[in-house]
Amino acid sequence: MLNKLTGRRAGGFTLPEVMLAMGMSSLIMLAVAQLLPLLQAQTQDSASLIRLEQLLSQTLFSIEKDLRRAGFCAGRCQGTALTLEASATKQVSCLSLAYDVNRNGRWETGDQPEPEFFSYRLREGALEVQTGGPRCQGNRWEKLLDLGEVTIARFEVARETSGAQPRYRVSLEGYWTARPTRRWQVNSLVTGRNYAG
Repeated sequence: MLNKLTGRRAGGFTLPEVMLAMGMSSLIMLAVAQLLPLLQAQTQDSASLIRLEQLLSQTLFSIEKDLRRAGFCAGRCQGTALTLEASATKQVSCLSLAYDVNRNGRWETGDQPEPEFFSYRLREGALEVQTGGPRCQGNRWEKLLDLGEVTIARFEVARETSGAQPRYRVSLEGYWTARPTRRWQVNSLVTGRNYAG
């Protein structure tokens, strides 16, 4: 169309061009609308795995801390500082260790303000800890993680080397109880700072 003042053609889009552009942008918007829920689900899944890794890593860290301290004694402590009790499947079912928290030269059991015996075990999908109890016996077990939230599939402690500074390999595998197909495993190689037998 000619402009009456300048005598040149006026620029712009024709109706078919506008309709084509609107149709293409509608297709792009539909594709984005379908991808958005998939991206959101993947983001939530990744965040869930990161949270699971954090929970398992924090739990493993507390076990590592006790393993490093096992065997410390400010005097002449009696007994074995660290025991690994195996179940019928040859896997360690209970880790028990002692260290002299109050520096009185003895590893004391029973009700103490600062317990000196620590035991960890895997029982029915839950990792449990007992403080102050005699080795893996006793009835003061507490769950480290909420079984309704996280299930522990595997807890292993294996002695790699012995001697003055023994090394232990600790593995912990778990999953969200509501989503057992999404598992995560954390491993650590821990060097003891004291001779623990």
